[in-house]
Amino acid sequence: MGVAPYGAQRELLLLSDADGAGLPRHNPMPRAWTLWHVRGEVDVPRLVAALRAVAAGNDVWQARFAPGPELVCGTGQPFPVTTVDCADVPADRRLAAAGAALGDAVYAPIDLRRDPLAGACLVRLAPDEHALALVVDHGFADHATHTRFVRRAAAAYEHPEHPPPPAPSFFAHVAEVAADPRRPASREFWAEAMSREVPAVAFPGGRWKPWRDTTATAAWPLRLDGDTAGAIRRGRQLTGATGSGLLLAALSFLLGLWAEADVPVLYARGGRWTRESLEVPGALHEAVVSVPPDTVPSASLADWVRGLAAANAAAPPLLGRWLTDFGGIEALRERRRLVLNVVAAERTYPLGVATIGPAGRPLRDAVRPPAGRRGFPAHNALHLAVTWSAERPELTVHHDPEVLPAAEPVGAALVRFFALLAERPDIEPGRAADLLRATWLRAADAPTGATPA
Repeated sequence: MGVAPYGAQRELLLLSDADGAGLPRHNPMPRAWTLWHVRGEVDVPRLVAALRAVAAGNDVWQARFAPGPELVCGTGQPFPVTTVDCADVPADRRLAAAGAALGDAVYAPIDLRRDPLAGACLVRLAPDEHALALVVDHGFADHATHTRFVRRAAAAYEHPEHPPPPAPSFFAHVAEVAADPRRPASREFWAEAMSREVPAVAFPGGRWKPWRDTTATAAWPLRLDGDTAGAIRRGRQLTGATGSGLLLAALSFLLGLWAEADVPVLYARGGRWTRESLEVPGALHEAVVSVPPDTVPSASLADWVRGLAAANAAAPPLLGRWLTDFGGIEALRERRRLVLNVVAAERTYPLGVATIGPAGRPLRDAVRPPAGRRGFPAHNALHLAVTWSAERPELTVHHDPEVLPAAEPVGAALVRFFALLAERPDIEPGRAADLLRATWLRAADAPTGATPA
């Protein structure tokens, strides 16, 4: 028995080219991938066996589209693991060689009708060091799927004598969500939210462009110091906001400095509402637009943050739908120009005498599309990508230089926002806006250092 396409799969159906039966062939969206660093001597055949054993228990990775369209669970899809040895490459070229091998795997096109949906590439960097890329079609995995897969694979490596139990069923979860009595109210809410216009954001020195002409071609890492990390923790305590909720409030406030109306931000939130669903593999995240609170004047910056956080926390889940259901691809891409993406920092797990944990920035930055193959164009004017850690979040500002000439003002204003909220939570929002505009403009006068994305 099949189920209706769920979440991101609904956008996939609109974007993909189709065969004569109307079934999608290629997803033009980038494949979902994470990069892991294996430190220490590892038994490669044992690791590959653990990866394949866990993958076999993810029923969503056995799925195929069928006429309807619907998603049906097949059997026996392989989980290919490519191994590449770069240990003998000269040290000054090894990182580039590893990045090229990983890029081949990450950006390899697949046919959704017959190719495996998930796989991995393991690159040997030294006798006691490997890089592992986990690559899955974006319609069938989110960040939580990746992190839980690696955790379960590490456990399977540690205990090869015990076959890993299957993960909770994606298909059962989808059927449960389809029967949720909140669906009519959810549809009504998001239809209204998606009908609102997106105001132009007049960043200083930039020009607002149609989404088709907007591409984030520059990226700038924002390194927060301990004082800012402490200010974020203090801001969360004062407002009761989650980490992602506080980041959403900060970005929304900064965009409001340069717009005449509230600016909706596209952001991802978890679509996992029960304890069991936390472990369900699949693209269960929700790409939603932020909802401004009722237009009641806020007495303080802290009140403003509380209001926005509460309004967005109260917004109903999409319940398996996607924002393309409320206006199609055009409406979604109009809102995709301004994006906040927050993912939890990956943990490190034991692999016998070795460990597997998140790869560092130099290795991640080395992964590039092969010659002649381009990544999916990101029609973003501003995309704030955050790896959330309570100790010190890691941020990257992706931007279109014609819309947002430099990323440094965003970083400076974000840091100042967190400091104001922590040190002067009772400051009037209008006064806070004046101070943040001044901070932004001062940073805009400083030399820029954006690097190609």
